[in-house]
Amino acid sequence: DTPEVRNAVKEELNTRELLAREAKKQGLEKTPDVKTQMDLASQTVLVRAYVSDWVKKNPVPEAELKKEYDTIKSQIGDKEYKVRHILVEKEDDAKAIISELQKGAKFDELAKSRSKDPGSKDKGGDLDWNAPANFVKPFGDAMKTTPKGKFTPQPVQTQFGWHVIEVEDVRDAKVPGYEEVKPQLQQRLQAQWLDKYFKDLRAKNGV
Repeated sequence: DTPEVRNAVKEELNTRELLAREAKKQGLEKTPDVKTQMDLASQTVLVRAYVSDWVKKNPVPEAELKKEYDTIKSQIGDKEYKVRHILVEKEDDAKAIISELQKGAKFDELAKSRSKDPGSKDKGGDLDWNAPANFVKPFGDAMKTTPKGKFTPQPVQTQFGWHVIEVEDVRDAKVPGYEEVKPQLQQRLQAQWLDKYFKDLRAKNGV
C-alpha cells in the first residue's frame, strides 16, 4: 500500500468506468453475446459467495479431522521398508528366479536382466523407502511379512504380474503430526462435504 499503487489503482478504476460508459453508449450490454457473458459472470460471483458462506457455516468438526488423521495414520503404518522387486509375466518365471536366489544369485543382477518394470530394473529393482500403503495390497502385505534381509519365498501376484520382493531394511516411519497436516485435512474433508451437499441439492430438486 503505497501512494504509487493507490494512484495506479485509481487510474485503472477510472479507465474501466469510462470504457464501461462508452460501451453502454453503443448498447453493447444489450447484445446477446455480451448479455450472456454478463449473466454468467454475475452468476459466478453469486455462486462463489454462496459456497464461501456455506463453508463458513458448515466447518468440519475437529473430531472429524482427528478421525481422518487417525485413519490415514493407521493406513500408513508405523514402519517404512526399503525394498527391491523383480516383475515378470508368469508365475513359473518368478519361481525360477526364487530358485536362483536360493542358490546364491544376486537380486540386483537378476532384476536388471529379468525384470519387466522399466522404472526400477536398471536400478537393480530398487524401489527405495516406502510405506506398504503406497503399493497395491498384495505387494504391501508381502513387504510387511517378509523378514529384513530376506526375499519372498513364493511369488506375489498383482494386476501388474508376478513379483519377487526383497526387503533390504526396515525403519520407523516418519508420520507428519496432526497440526502439520490439519490444513490439508480440512481442505480434503470440506471438499467431500461440499460434494455431498451438491448431490443432495440436485436430488432434492430432481436434477
